[in-house]
Amino acid sequence: MKPYLLFDFDGTVADSIGKLFTMINELAPRYGYQPISEETFSQLRNLNLRQSFRHLKIPLYKLGQAIPIVLHEYRKIIPELDPCPGILPVLETLKKRGIPMALISSNQTENVQEFLDRQGIDCFAWVEGTGGILKKHNKITRQIVKHGLIRKDVIYIGDESRDIKAARKSRVKVISVTWGFHSAEHLARHKPDYLAASPDELLKIVLNISAQALA
Repeated sequence: MKPYLLFDFDGTVADSIGKLFTMINELAPRYGYQPISEETFSQLRNLNLRQSFRHLKIPLYKLGQAIPIVLHEYRKIIPELDPCPGILPVLETLKKRGIPMALISSNQTENVQEFLDRQGIDCFAWVEGTGGILKKHNKITRQIVKHGLIRKDVIYIGDESRDIKAARKSRVKVISVTWGFHSAEHLARHKPDYLAASPDELLKIVLNISAQALA
């Protein structure tokens, strides 16, 4: 069987991480936390979610209050977003090779779908947004069951260490990509099944997995 690819959205398909942090900073006065500087942002690329909260001295409940507003306001920046450099030809090649793909995001479904429509991206069999950043493994597992996927064929593709943990808990393989939020060093410490430094490298990994599965 060919692998079934589940893509993350922000930082993996959409080049949106910088815009999201700008929005979070704009909400800082309302929710009582300090704006995030560029230097601090660079430091966060080497920290997991819990460590990031401690580093920023942000109570979890305050960020929890801000995230729904960020996702609601996200629609305003969609016209400004571009795909991650190099990802479009990779998606097109995978589509031509008949490798099934879908998208699971912590973002809202309508935000993701509007971006895909604007960019003319039609390679995903389905798109599921969750509208929250916690317990991602539950959401992955739910979609595996909902769509009748075979776990051994599923590969999750994301740019954060929490994607690795979510894939592990969901009992699926994971490819971490280094062009999104977390640094290559941070991702490597969490030992994903595969680590891709570029979209071209991601394509090679997937095609190799597919060839081995069909051998």
